[in-house]
Amino acid sequence: MLTVIMILLGIAVLLLLDGILENHFPITKEYHIQSEKIKEDKTAFLLTDLHACCRGRKKDIYVQMIQRQNPDILLIAGDMTVKNGNHTESVTAFLKEIVSVAPTFYAPGNHEIRMPEYEVYQQNLKQMGIKYLKNEAVSCGEVDIYGLDLPEYWYHKVWQKREFSKEKVEKLLGSVKKDKFSILLAHNPEYFKSYAKWGADLTVSGHIHGGIMRLPWIGGVISPSLRLFPKYDSGEFEENGKKMILSRGMGLHHIKLRFFNRPEISVIKITCQDKSK
Repeated sequence: MLTVIMILLGIAVLLLLDGILENHFPITKEYHIQSEKIKEDKTAFLLTDLHACCRGRKKDIYVQMIQRQNPDILLIAGDMTVKNGNHTESVTAFLKEIVSVAPTFYAPGNHEIRMPEYEVYQQNLKQMGIKYLKNEAVSCGEVDIYGLDLPEYWYHKVWQKREFSKEKVEKLLGSVKKDKFSILLAHNPEYFKSYAKWGADLTVSGHIHGGIMRLPWIGGVISPSLRLFPKYDSGEFEENGKKMILSRGMGLHHIKLRFFNRPEISVIKITCQDKSK
């Protein structure tokens, strides 16, 4: 009996150490998207859910990861800060170091919109040259980039029912231009079907933190809405030919652990699809 207890305690300690240490070893995860609308290949980096975890050595690691690969576009899909505004200056310092790497586009998450100094934060980003998109779009060559800004109402717990339709997306963003490749920055992936029906060729999201803990062959365990084994946890998803890349995020928030779920920057290779195939 004592042996069994010691083994279980040993496993618990190893899991705890893994949960603590994983946060210090971020990775890049690569995805490949093809489209007939693209003539010149592009590399986009997706950053999300930093939650102000970018001080000291960790900030340096992330800056080096981004600078080393020299992407064409930086996409930020929200929750780089925390809702109480703590350590926002570290987020601003981090963004200052990377904004010169590539054109940077940022849509808010549920934490930015609740910050006490939200207006000041937005102005600081705009002064850096970051395109901060609140239910608006900008053109970046042959790509249109849309930023969705959802009120807190749409970030709900699993027992609260919310129906976010294609029509609601269109009311906030207008109609998508079907002849151009469209990227939608949408922090909450829960409404991916509506984003796809609206017409986004590629949706990039975060919010789920990879499900906090990941189990082999199963995936993420729990979402911020307290949904067990969420359908959208991390990775690549498809609806009627439209794609979503869902990042596991870069930092930590309420639960200061990650199990088998290293923080990541998503590297998205967008290339021309051969029309003859």
